[in-house]
Amino acid sequence: MENSKGTRTGGSSHRMNPNDFLFGKMLGEGSFSCVYLAKEVRTSKKYAIKVCEKRLIIRERKQEYVKREREVLNRLTGRPGFLGLYCTFQDSSKLYFVMTYACNGTLLSLLSRPSFTVDCARFYSAEILLALETMHNMGILHRDIKPENILLDEKMHVLMADFGSSKLDYKEEDEKGDDEQPDEGVAGLKEGPPSSPTMSNARKIAQRVLSTEYQDEDDDTDDTEDIQPATTRPNKRRSFVGTAQYVSPEILTGTLSSPASDLWSYGCTIYQMVCGVSPFRAASEYLIFKMILRCQVSYADSFDAVAKDLVTRLLQIEQRKRLGACDNPRYSTIRQHAFFEGIDFEHLRQQPAPLPSCTESVLNNETNSLSSVFFPEGMQPGLDDRQISRLFDFKLAELNETDDVRADGGGEAVEERASDAPAGRPFVGPIRRVDGSSGSAEKEETETNRTGSGLVLSFTRSGFKFFKSVEDALKNDPGPISQWQPFADGEDILKYGFIYKRKGLFARRRMLLLTKRPRLIYIDAVNMVKKGEIPWTSALSVEAKNFKTFYVHTPNRIYYLEDPEGFALKWCDTITDVHRKTFGNSESNDSAVIQTE
Repeated sequence: MENSKGTRTGGSSHRMNPNDFLFGKMLGEGSFSCVYLAKEVRTSKKYAIKVCEKRLIIRERKQEYVKREREVLNRLTGRPGFLGLYCTFQDSSKLYFVMTYACNGTLLSLLSRPSFTVDCARFYSAEILLALETMHNMGILHRDIKPENILLDEKMHVLMADFGSSKLDYKEEDEKGDDEQPDEGVAGLKEGPPSSPTMSNARKIAQRVLSTEYQDEDDDTDDTEDIQPATTRPNKRRSFVGTAQYVSPEILTGTLSSPASDLWSYGCTIYQMVCGVSPFRAASEYLIFKMILRCQVSYADSFDAVAKDLVTRLLQIEQRKRLGACDNPRYSTIRQHAFFEGIDFEHLRQQPAPLPSCTESVLNNETNSLSSVFFPEGMQPGLDDRQISRLFDFKLAELNETDDVRADGGGEAVEERASDAPAGRPFVGPIRRVDGSSGSAEKEETETNRTGSGLVLSFTRSGFKFFKSVEDALKNDPGPISQWQPFADGEDILKYGFIYKRKGLFARRRMLLLTKRPRLIYIDAVNMVKKGEIPWTSALSVEAKNFKTFYVHTPNRIYYLEDPEGFALKWCDTITDVHRKTFGNSESNDSAVIQTE
């Protein structure tokens, strides 16, 4: 991997290093990297620093991805609509990309706003189109366009991000095309977009790609602490760049891609901006792929008719048939579409955005209270193991929905109206303690109501639990079992609930299902996509480390899980009981054991 130059883009000869920055809140995470909000010690200027673990990059063979992202960022820095790369440097174990801090988050975060209208979708679609024109004119394919990868600056304008899947100098692309029409694919690079397979061809190719037993490897779950990684992975599905819901048919089937591949993802993004969900949704990535290859898109009656026409013209199986694919000048027909009526493309970025800033900016007028939200108290410059540990604790403080409230040998806190809560749904309300305390409890409740810092009682499937707020209680509620039944493939669900799957510093929120078969299935509850399964074998065992954390041991790896409700013991007992019944193993040492630290 190339050495990164740790010098400022402004020309200073000082070689930057981690000690030049104060690292704060984690802004995002990927399969081998984390992005932190950071403050330069000398200037107090805010940046987003992407920290990549060399060990994970090498293990996952992502060296070329990282080098390519750096090169693309270098080329696009300073151009409107793109993140700027200020400098890069490295130490013995990590790579650091110092980039523009997009203080208003992602486009995805805007889509849940009631104020996000079709006019907002029109504005942001136009800005994304300008960015696509710039990239494609420079020979850069993004290949992972989606709302999560579109950031917003302090003025709520678009900043394109995440170029790890990008392709440089696409005209020189030497990927192998469709076996049945190689000449046409190569010629297409000179005269326009290569031919995607026709509908029937796409299905034939897809059958070869997806015919082996489908296994969702869930890239986000290769724990960094695995004891013994698997030496072989039979029946592994063919890999591709991009994200399942937005990937184009040609990338999915392994045929030649072109700028029109980004137009497909662009069409998916417009669809989501208009109606709030992606056009291709199913219980697993496999089913999503089938929908993409058949171009099965449904539109609600309320879907804007003009936007529907634009999306329909972009979501075409054959690249050449996508609106704008053969334009000269580039994307003139898209600009002229009725959906963009009234848009002044030439002065778009100088115009005010249709929505106000999402949050109070930390770029200007920072107060002590605001600083404490983004930077843990007592942090020192640099990112050594001690600092990482403190940042991880800072992250867990946001992730943990609950505080364990346990009486010290006395009574328990009970809400008088909790019995009125419907089964499977949390009851939330103010707390009145009936544990023997009287006046002090009432005083505490009065103080709680005044300060807004009290606990809320929730009656869940696991019993009574205390939460910091009503929002936390509702967020922690897994909902009715029928919501997750489609992921169980007709099997009975014995236990389910939200957990956090840890991977080094990363902790991802997943819905975990234990079925009667038995199987342990984990689901991305945001995108409603099955991410994978924990292999169920006779060698499987569970270990509870404390009330929240438990490990699932398998022959090739260890899964690090955390139950935010604090019922790790119940998970371990249930899994152990089902495992014993499945394999007829009555040895007591298969039970979960608490190990106190």
